[in-house]
Amino acid sequence: MRELRILYHGLGMAGKTTNLEKLKEIYKDRVYDRIHQQTAEGRTVYLDLLMLKFHTCVQGVDVIVSLFTTPGQKRFKVLRPWLFGHTSSVVFVFDSSRDIQENMESFYEIKDIISINRIVVQANKRDVPNAVPLEIIKETFNSMPVIPAVAKDGIGVLETLKEAIKTALKNEEGAVRSS
Repeated sequence: MRELRILYHGLGMAGKTTNLEKLKEIYKDRVYDRIHQQTAEGRTVYLDLLMLKFHTCVQGVDVIVSLFTTPGQKRFKVLRPWLFGHTSSVVFVFDSSRDIQENMESFYEIKDIISINRIVVQANKRDVPNAVPLEIIKETFNSMPVIPAVAKDGIGVLETLKEAIKTALKNEEGAVRSS
């Protein structure tokens, strides 16, 4: 059994857990495990985990894709370096409803820990009025794949996961772990 670990990171309420919830719906017959605690306001407490089991051709074995989210609240910042250091790839969930500087402060947390070639950017909340223009997001993250999304509607969620898996497998030696 092999495992890919993909971490979803971004500001609080950016849509990280929403991505996992939509993936749980899409892959309901492949859910291996789900751990999620949240506050009454819908904020993630500690972390969120969704494990999906796939059969794939990665060295001819089954692969479990573990999807984690970081809690967006600043009080959990101390936990993030450990989570970042144990991942195959990272999905940075850019909240298009908030200004670019606020998003970049969250991005800078991973910039020096994770190689840029292991990061996928999801430009979420593309449906909100006055969303940060997609062209600006693409320019800002010009060396990384940028996937437009409306996670609450499932738009761009599957495309983001596929890109994150592809990104993880590009650097298979550090990305795939034996369980």
